[in-house]
Amino acid sequence: MSSIAQASSPTLSTALNWWNRLLTLLPLGFIAWLALQLSEHPAIAKTGLSALTLAMFAGMFAGNTLPRGWLTPLASGMQVARHHMLRLGVALYGLRLTFDAIVALGLAGVLIPLAMLVSTLLLGTWIGVKLLGLERREALVVSAGSAVCGAAAAIAMASVVKTDNRQTAVAVATVVLFGTVGMVLYPYLFDLAVGHMHMAVSERTFGIFTGATLHEVAQVIASGKMVSDATADAAVVAKMVRVLALGPLLLIMALWTRTSERKQGLDTGAAGWSGLLRSVPWFALGFVAVMAINSAGMVPHAWKPGLIALDNWLLATAMLAIGLQTRLIDLVRTGRAPMILAGMLFVFLIAGGAALCWFAA
Repeated sequence: MSSIAQASSPTLSTALNWWNRLLTLLPLGFIAWLALQLSEHPAIAKTGLSALTLAMFAGMFAGNTLPRGWLTPLASGMQVARHHMLRLGVALYGLRLTFDAIVALGLAGVLIPLAMLVSTLLLGTWIGVKLLGLERREALVVSAGSAVCGAAAAIAMASVVKTDNRQTAVAVATVVLFGTVGMVLYPYLFDLAVGHMHMAVSERTFGIFTGATLHEVAQVIASGKMVSDATADAAVVAKMVRVLALGPLLLIMALWTRTSERKQGLDTGAAGWSGLLRSVPWFALGFVAVMAINSAGMVPHAWKPGLIALDNWLLATAMLAIGLQTRLIDLVRTGRAPMILAGMLFVFLIAGGAALCWFAA
């Protein structure tokens, strides 16, 4: 009897843990639903603010005004939303797209994101090490967050090149800061270029620019939707090119790290490879799989509105959780050099991405 009780105890503990997480998700999910409803109100809709942006700002307002103790009970729910729900939401976003959308982007929709990824990573590492005096590993982590896919890339790179917790936290903070600024700024850049400077910038081209240069996947979707659905669709496809490149990039960095440690006489063991496998962006592969299913016409037409509504809710909940965990005081405390590096890369992404899109147009 005791052995049965001991065997069932871990199972019961796991079940209770997930039940607690689901309970703490309820208020987050309700607020995300409210953001979805508000975004459809005519007064809100004409401002261009999407439900994802509203949810993000609501989270940031609450996270920076409410006592931290009030939000502690929601911590497990925020973790589920920020990690699991965000990844599921990104994968389900493939329901909106088909492989024809990739073909419609053309070669530029693939080459521009890859060119920005490589150039940002190389430039950021050089500036961080040569001009700002950062360790190469820390410069790589900060640069990866800007070059690939935000905090997820920074954390994945940190697990491969083995930075400490402080360096990883600083890199993630820079991504949150400049990614949030970019999410709000980009729609105004489109309005400035088209409405005031009368430049011939199509929504498709601006979507490629957004996906090739903005940090987080969720930020790309939210910013693109503030311009148009067509912009958001093009932006997500371009962004997925960068996200899918994370796997090969991590493999290269893992090989570089192992070679460096062998030269120093250190035994790396298998931990590096297990960390690499955990860092593979499976949600990006899920996005491609869902898009393939949609392209094959295997999703019943009657199911799509409900599935897309579910996807919007998942993404809005994730954005709310990200906002709740974004505390401005923590960003101020990050280090000067990493913040300067991230700021310089932010300017480079905007200027370099705009130049490449203009050249390719």
